[in-house]
Amino acid sequence: MRRILLAMALIVTTVGLSGCGNLSPRLDEKIDNQNGKIDEIRNNQNGLMLELGKLKQSAEIQNSQLKEVQQGMLNVNAAVSKNENSGVQILQGDGALILVFSLGVIGMLLYYYRDRAIQSEQTAEILAREVARYNSPILNDGILRAAMHTESEQQVFHLLTKHQQEIEIGLPDEE
Repeated sequence: MRRILLAMALIVTTVGLSGCGNLSPRLDEKIDNQNGKIDEIRNNQNGLMLELGKLKQSAEIQNSQLKEVQQGMLNVNAAVSKNENSGVQILQGDGALILVFSLGVIGMLLYYYRDRAIQSEQTAEILAREVARYNSPILNDGILRAAMHTESEQQVFHLLTKHQQEIEIGLPDEE
């Protein structure tokens, strides 16, 4: 265990002393501006910056042109697809969706009220048949007086007379 610790301490001190503390005079050189070399570097740097600016501007122009070309391609594709008949395209968009939905709702409402009308008609037939069987002038008169000032007066009278005639003739009941 001591050997390992001693080896680690030796490695740390060797690496630490050799890498960081080297201050030799050859690293501490002063930059000499002989024959305008620094000015020449500045001129070269300015030239490179100018070239980079031109390249950046050119890339921006190409990028904007690329966007325009892509938009143009989209427009061309849209125009081509509009001119090509690829099937029935009647029901497309929001208007068609609303139309289909409203027709579905209207159809469901019509079915519901048609069903209710059929049930009401059957109920009225059954009641009129039973009233005609009972054959009471007082009951017939009361029903006709109750229906007298309504829109269904004619229908009530028709049902009562129809079933009374069926009973007088002796027709069998419809069930």
